[in-house]
Amino acid sequence: MTSEILGTGNPARGNDFRGLQPGVPRGFLVQLVIVFLVSCMVLAAGMSRRPGMYDEGITLTGAMRVAAGQVPHRDFYFIYGPAEVYILAGLFKVFGPSLLVERLFDLLIKALTVTAVYAIALSYSRRAIAIFVSIVTAMWLFGLIGWGSATTPVSLLNLIGSALILPVFAGRLSTRRMLAAGAVSGAASLFRYETGIALLGIHACVIFIATCLRFTGTANRLRIFASTFWPYLLGFALLTVPAALYYFSVAPLAPLLHDSIFLGKNYHRIRNLPFPAIDLRGLENLAVYLPIAIACLSLYILVKSFSQTGGHAVSSAESTRRDNAWRGFLITFGLLLVVMYLKGLVRVSPGQVHLAVIPSLLLIGGLFQQRLTFSRPVRIAIDSLMLLSFVAATWSSLHEISMEHAEHLSAAEWVLSSAQDSTQKTSATWCKIPGPLTRGFCFLPEDDRIHAIEFISSHTRPGDPLYSGLKHHDRIFANDNLIYFATQRLPATRWSQLDPGLQTSYDTQTQMIDELERNAPPYIVLDSEFDLSREPNDSAKSSGVMLLDDYIRDKYQPVETFGIMSIRRRGSP
Repeated sequence: MTSEILGTGNPARGNDFRGLQPGVPRGFLVQLVIVFLVSCMVLAAGMSRRPGMYDEGITLTGAMRVAAGQVPHRDFYFIYGPAEVYILAGLFKVFGPSLLVERLFDLLIKALTVTAVYAIALSYSRRAIAIFVSIVTAMWLFGLIGWGSATTPVSLLNLIGSALILPVFAGRLSTRRMLAAGAVSGAASLFRYETGIALLGIHACVIFIATCLRFTGTANRLRIFASTFWPYLLGFALLTVPAALYYFSVAPLAPLLHDSIFLGKNYHRIRNLPFPAIDLRGLENLAVYLPIAIACLSLYILVKSFSQTGGHAVSSAESTRRDNAWRGFLITFGLLLVVMYLKGLVRVSPGQVHLAVIPSLLLIGGLFQQRLTFSRPVRIAIDSLMLLSFVAATWSSLHEISMEHAEHLSAAEWVLSSAQDSTQKTSATWCKIPGPLTRGFCFLPEDDRIHAIEFISSHTRPGDPLYSGLKHHDRIFANDNLIYFATQRLPATRWSQLDPGLQTSYDTQTQMIDELERNAPPYIVLDSEFDLSREPNDSAKSSGVMLLDDYIRDKYQPVETFGIMSIRRRGSP
């Protein structure tokens, strides 16, 4: 197949991805700046004032613990890479502990992701298609992805690293470029271990496939692959080895292995979800299925391109280069889509597969650019997937907007409102109290959580430890991690994040009781929000282990209840 890779709207583009290299026209950089600024404004306007009690709370509490000198894995249970909590801890040291700081960091990453999508799409399609794909990406990031997730920077790094190695299909890459690509993958692994290592594997496959397409002879291919790939591995090592050496200088291997392996061994059993149904109330669930369809269509077109090329006796060098560049686009983002989709296969939901959604949008944009070169059935399939991608992202965004509007939680609505929650007594009082959730911008937890935060802040001292748990620890769905950060009270145990199968076990509860006895937090907070939550997996089953519940009842007396939040004090009432 000798179809054109480029669109006609930007004469400055070459036949391969050029990225932000010297020589890229100033107009291209201006476009990227505009996309970035517009993305920032739109995503900031739609930002929810409601803090994330669990996932975002885990990140915030982890950063608070790191800022206090604790080390992930050694001092507290943590299932992600250390990069995000260390970055946030550094920002908190400079700007003070504030949820706004974390949100601005997350906003920066999301806006850069939209910008990266635009830059890549513009290299393989017309400007109109690049804009469309960027808009859909922004809508997915708004409606699909929460705040403070470690996968948000991973998504950006996946795009940057893949864009850096794309030209390998059209020509040899410089050592500096491969070094940079490897460093990007190393950075990704420091945010999430498994996805960073997966990205390393994806890029190794991409470089090997490109080598096989462009060169002949097994020995020659292996030699060229090794000479191309070694700078990549060096870049990966430059980011990961110093971090590993630092960790092993202050901590043993065992807790790292425990935190990394526990969920890997038990994740399917305790968190597995079935594929979601698609109906008019849940069109965002299309995000689970569209990447599969786009991957299959891309594979079909890729195979078709090889069969068509095989039928031609003579092919010009330029035609071969264009063909390889187009195939490289399909191969690189197709592999990225498939591997990142596998990450979300256990807990299947739109949010869990978002690392695959973004490369799927790049693929469908590229296919739409080439649609006139395909048969009519393929064109219909491309048009349908393009439309469904827009519909699903729009529905997800509108769903988020409607929920925020119903509770007056959007940042734009609060800023533009002259009343600024004056009609709500609790929130009006809350926003006047300086604290990590109100400093710089007033974020608004549920009323019950606000009362619990205020109680702990007023009844304990800054150095006092705190435990935030559940009314029943024999069955766990999630727990409130936000209250640690909101009150700036360090967790009394290493287990601030509670997971089914772990803190429900006899051994872990025994450890927790020992820590609670040793650290003796004066108050504990128990959250009953998820008492009735049941998922079709083992998290819905009781472990039968009641040691921690019995200890809490014996050592802590109830003193106050705020709806779903109960406060208990150590010792006699």
